[in-house]
Amino acid sequence: MIDVVRILCGGFAACGLLQPVFAQGSDAQSGAAEGAGRLQEVVVTAQKREESLQETPLAVSAITAETIEQRGTTDVSTLTAIAPNLVVTTSPTSTTNTTVYIRGIGSGEPVLTNDASVSIYVDGVVLGRQTGAVFDLVDLERIEVLRGPQGTLYGRNTIGGAVNFITTKPANELGFKEKLTYGSWNQWQTRTTFDTGQWGESGVRARLSYVHREQDGYVDDLNAPADRDPGALRVDAARLAVGFDRKGPFRADYAFDYNYRQSYAAAEQATVFRPDVLAYLNNSPALSGSAPVYSTRRLGKLRLDDGGLLTDKVTGHTLTMELDLGANTTLRSLTGYRSWRNVDRGDEMDGQAGLRGATASPLLLAPPPYTAFIPTGVQRISLFTSTNFRRQHQISQEFNLIGKVSDRLDYVAGLFYFKERSHERNPQFPTIVIQSLGVAVPLSTLLDFDHESESKAIFGQATYDFTDRLSFTGGMRYTKDDKKLEQRAIFPRNLEHGFSKFNWSATLDFKVSDRIMTYGRVATGYKAGGFNARAASGAFEPEDVTSFELGLKSELLDRRLRLNAAAFYVDHKDMQVDQFQAGSQGATSVTVNAGKAEYKGLEAEIEAVLAKGLTLSGSVGYIDRKYKEFLILDPVTNQIVDVARSAFFTYAPKLTADAALQYDLPRFDIGQLSTRLEYNYRGRVIFYPTVVGTPLTEAIAAASRGLLDARVTLSELKLGGGTASVSLWGKNLTDEEYRVHGIDFGAMGFATSVYGEPRSVGIDFIVAF
Repeated sequence: MIDVVRILCGGFAACGLLQPVFAQGSDAQSGAAEGAGRLQEVVVTAQKREESLQETPLAVSAITAETIEQRGTTDVSTLTAIAPNLVVTTSPTSTTNTTVYIRGIGSGEPVLTNDASVSIYVDGVVLGRQTGAVFDLVDLERIEVLRGPQGTLYGRNTIGGAVNFITTKPANELGFKEKLTYGSWNQWQTRTTFDTGQWGESGVRARLSYVHREQDGYVDDLNAPADRDPGALRVDAARLAVGFDRKGPFRADYAFDYNYRQSYAAAEQATVFRPDVLAYLNNSPALSGSAPVYSTRRLGKLRLDDGGLLTDKVTGHTLTMELDLGANTTLRSLTGYRSWRNVDRGDEMDGQAGLRGATASPLLLAPPPYTAFIPTGVQRISLFTSTNFRRQHQISQEFNLIGKVSDRLDYVAGLFYFKERSHERNPQFPTIVIQSLGVAVPLSTLLDFDHESESKAIFGQATYDFTDRLSFTGGMRYTKDDKKLEQRAIFPRNLEHGFSKFNWSATLDFKVSDRIMTYGRVATGYKAGGFNARAASGAFEPEDVTSFELGLKSELLDRRLRLNAAAFYVDHKDMQVDQFQAGSQGATSVTVNAGKAEYKGLEAEIEAVLAKGLTLSGSVGYIDRKYKEFLILDPVTNQIVDVARSAFFTYAPKLTADAALQYDLPRFDIGQLSTRLEYNYRGRVIFYPTVVGTPLTEAIAAASRGLLDARVTLSELKLGGGTASVSLWGKNLTDEEYRVHGIDFGAMGFATSVYGEPRSVGIDFIVAF
């Protein structure tokens, strides 16, 4: 921590020395209109009120609608490059389950009884589950990524941070926009947006958006047509937004969103087999079956047993109402209702097709005296198959009181309520190879439960300006969580448990000049405990973090350079760690409170106007993390052991970086030509924390990778009474091979990997009136 503080303090000191040099330019431009070649101001709502990004004493990345368009962001799973120390990927088991990590903290367990470590919000409404969180984001104004614990204003399950999607509100004028895209793998989409404008003097406006997107899979399954290849999808999404504002004391915004997705899970490619399992599978050709296929490289063509269709339906309602009470005070009500239904009709996750082998009855694995060896002949073999049926619905209500007591004191206070119900029915069919007998034992197991979660909170935060340059912000929140589990299988039982936590934050910020601010922040966070639906164990406890952060926000060189940086230290206790177990009862992932860890890191974001029309933007994040304690049950000795020295941090690369260079050429008579080149780097990623129970985890680790994207756009083309633009784009132009996730079925003797999309190219056409 000391080294981190020294580095950032050195940066603060340097900015302090530079302050006189830049003061004259800063003063001259204060209050002036945005000039050509200057960076535009970015407004965020990270602290429940609108304020400039540069005046928010918090590590926040804000991505505007223009950047979202340039990067081709379609859903949560495409967010990795937008902020330092951010990792986002889809789950191995479904295209709509997302895994989000910020500053090395997150959760990859998709079971519906486990909460997230990084919460996702849509217009301030929290998504109760990361399962089902990958849906098309139809109409975005910006994305805000809040790094570090947000336990005061956002509450539970934000120990790593929060991601907030802010949608576009209806415009005052009549408008229409259509976007058409065609790309690799027969990808095509249409995005339509229509604004009604204000209806007379009523103050009512509406905006309707619709998206249709489909593509074939990017891995060719030789046993299936292209539209059923792994990764193939078809999406229909719509959003209706209605706003009311007559410039009086009352304002309201209502939004309804709908997503329907049909998809096929990405290809689970076998990466490594345990020697005894491979020896058994090598007998398959002699039994009129196929030979096993595995590789540590990405395979573009595979023969797979027909994967099942996944369907997801997501709906949401949001109602925001604001009432000005006078005396600089506003009362806000935020009501949300969301539902999600998912059907996974069956997915064989061994990356094989047509395997055959000698089998035996499950009695072979029964405990004595019931053990019996009963051969059941030669059969088709699948090492692991799973189906899943899930649903979840939630309601949330939040009240905020936002105001100013004086020119020096402002505040936000609130009440929060959240309730959800979820159901999951997950049959699994693992196969255990007993090579010494030359047989495999097909098994079946069932996960079937209902889960209920209720959360209540009261919170407040206030900022006091001691002087025009020195301010203090303090906040507190009390949260009470209650959870229930009705489990019908594997272990029938009814459980109830409650958790509560008091969180706080304190921030001191100092404006070195009008364009340079430094801050120090201490904040705590809390992730609720829960139940292990996959195992016979009871509830696991909450986990807690305390974060110390020093930050710098600056705009220099007459607002042609924006540099924001932060250094942080995080103390993480009672960590909830997912551990994979497999055996005679099937493959299971259980959550345990494993121990303690600490994180030290640095991150920086830069945006600079290098010359007229030439802009550079980028970010870099570094994490140094260490377990102080990691207790685990050794399955061989049945003893608790501390593996802190050898344990891994999952989905937590030491280094992440992103750089984009954009050049807007001098305008032509017909329009504006722009080029953009972007490179994103992510360090090595491990998917499981230890080799205990998952001995193949290092074999499926994702090596460091770099992705190069490019876009050329001709915009501002005159088209009747409107404008048009055409873009040519390419993603992963160097055709990098990289893993996005993997599953270690270690106790079953094999591991699989899913690779990211290879090189793709496409064209966008946009027309707007």
